[in-house]
Amino acid sequence: MWLSQVPQRLHNSPSSPLNKGNIYIAETSPQIVVDLYLEQFQKDFSTFLKLRYKELVLSGRMVLTFLGRRSSHARYGETSKFWGLMSDAMNAMFLEGILDEAKVNAFNLPFYAPSMEEVTTVVENEGLIHLEQVQILESNWDPIDDSIDDSMFNNSKSGENVAKCVRAVIEPTLEIHFGKAIVNDLFSRYAKNVANHLIVEKTKHVIFVLVLQK
Repeated sequence: MWLSQVPQRLHNSPSSPLNKGNIYIAETSPQIVVDLYLEQFQKDFSTFLKLRYKELVLSGRMVLTFLGRRSSHARYGETSKFWGLMSDAMNAMFLEGILDEAKVNAFNLPFYAPSMEEVTTVVENEGLIHLEQVQILESNWDPIDDSIDDSMFNNSKSGENVAKCVRAVIEPTLEIHFGKAIVNDLFSRYAKNVANHLIVEKTKHVIFVLVLQK
């Protein structure tokens, strides 16, 4: 789920970045980073529910679909692996002198993949809208990959497809922060990282589908 902003306190101390080397919650992220992301999600999702409540007629329903995670621990969620491969690409470019370390450490995504428990807690705390139905689905990282037989799976092509999808979403944000010159190189590296990961583990996105009623 995209947040309204990156948790502000992540950047309070540029000389000592809280989430050094990461662009999202990772296994190496300290607990304060996890807490700040959760706090921002709770604030944004609560505001969203309040606004949608005003728009819904009595007994009206809405359907929400967004990325979540199965693990109760944010550091080990499926999206942590997904964005971690982008962090790896950025850190490699820093080590090669292509990217500035301070800029890499200052970049964090305004994104949070909640657990279902975190979602239901916000809904219940607001008490405005009833959670009528929940489904948890899975989707390949590569939206074009529909292979059933692993022998038909092309990890290199899937890496490229994933990189293209992510680029369509976050390229403007990256250009603002790092400039246009590094974008092609960054996504080329990211595509290779994804391809290498998919050889080892064909990780899937976890998708929440919620039906809420006023």
